[in-house]
Amino acid sequence: AAFPNPGSIGHPELCLRPCLYFAAGKCDNGDSCQYCHLPHQKRPVHLDKRHREMVREMPLQVCAGLGLPALRQSVEKFDGSPEIL
Repeated sequence: AAFPNPGSIGHPELCLRPCLYFAAGKCDNGDSCQYCHLPHQKRPVHLDKRHREMVREMPLQVCAGLGLPALRQSVEKFDGSPEIL
């Protein structure tokens, strides 16, 4: 498959990340840009440093209680059965 620029090679699994300038219509690097010029899904939200520290300090039961509903929802999307967890 032909890719519009080097940064798009391996899209979507292996490309680095989307070019923010291309998305805004202002990429000056054009065909030589090292970032992907193809459409991407929105990136998942990640915890910042402060929140990661809070999670690290939580007792395991509290942490698991917070994460289990989200994990259950992900399993249901993938498998369709909530009985696994």
